[in-house]
Amino acid sequence: MIVDTPQRQPVPELVLLFIGGFMFVAATLVKSGPLFVTSIFLCVFAGFAALISARLSRQSRRTIALFTVFGLTLTVVGVVYMIKDASEPVIFSPGLLLYPGGSLALSGIINLISPHTRRSRRDRGQTDFTDRS
Repeated sequence: MIVDTPQRQPVPELVLLFIGGFMFVAATLVKSGPLFVTSIFLCVFAGFAALISARLSRQSRRTIALFTVFGLTLTVVGVVYMIKDASEPVIFSPGLLLYPGGSLALSGIINLISPHTRRSRRDRGQTDFTDRS
């Protein structure tokens, strides 16, 4: 019998989204460019991470770690292309990989830290059900 574990709610992601919103308001009041850019990235990453974290939390920790590394790789590639294409009018730049990559990395990191993620069979100490007699 397979027991369906309760789905993890994206509370940390939503808290980060609201923090990004407050940073956005603060950045517009004090007219701070770096704080403004940081708040936009935090809102985008946290918003998309909230959408994918519940599904990602049902995976094993190994799969979550793999997706986190994949997200970090996409983020680095996106940043490199964004810096490279900074002064050119490119509509569909590979720099757009930054957004799903950052969201996937943030969701993966939060799911790895969260105690509600499903552990793999080996981590739980379960063995297969073959008879070894």
